[in-house]
Amino acid sequence: MATLSVVIPAYNEEDRLPALLDSLATSAEGDVSRGGFELLETLIVDDGSDDRTRQILTAAAEGTQKLEMVTGVDGENRGKGAAVAEGVRHARGDYVLLADTDLSTPLSELHKLTAAIQDGADMAIGSRAVAGAIVERGPVHRKFLGKSFNGTVRLLTGLDIRDTQCGFKLLPTAAAKQLLGELMTEGFAFDVELLMRAKRCGLRIAEVPVIYVHDSRSRVRVVQATGRMLRDVAVISYRLRHASRRGPRGGAP
Repeated sequence: MATLSVVIPAYNEEDRLPALLDSLATSAEGDVSRGGFELLETLIVDDGSDDRTRQILTAAAEGTQKLEMVTGVDGENRGKGAAVAEGVRHARGDYVLLADTDLSTPLSELHKLTAAIQDGADMAIGSRAVAGAIVERGPVHRKFLGKSFNGTVRLLTGLDIRDTQCGFKLLPTAAAKQLLGELMTEGFAFDVELLMRAKRCGLRIAEVPVIYVHDSRSRVRVVQATGRMLRDVAVISYRLRHASRRGPRGGAP
């Protein structure tokens, strides 16, 4: 059975960490096993938090061999993309699953991504915008901004993906290390760059409908973040569309 590394970025998450750690301790291994993998490790990356996030993670990691706290780049708050890239750099599993601190898409949805990989995809990404997706408790303004953002992303990048920003993504670790090792975007728009690089490398990307439960405690300020993300996407699109490098292809478990 292929092994899996779960990578989760965290910034000032002291309020949401207890629920995450409880889920990891009680149901993660079973969910990952039903998803077709052996859970090798969960890497939670502290992205320069200034609350009790680091202390909570340090204490939790002392109690299990499968949980590790990774310190973000230079110990500073660099952004979600930088944190994810640092976590992937430490990953030792055959595959890596990117997930969010609130597990807004629960690990029990992993089997859907695995099925897509087994059907021939090189990379499988959760989506809230394709038929079959279930989105619970999402505010109306957030849904509207999400649709507008993704429509603009498709125009700027040529990607045919309906939801680039769902944090639930599965791909071979070797491919993840290569793609994220070249990352230019340290913030939330890193997902777009990751997908653009994957497309340029010829990876087949499957967009899979998943369950998504919005957490009202999310620290993301959508209106402000959207403007910064679109600026970053425009820069990424320009740079990558004028580049000619190609990278690795992935396999299936």
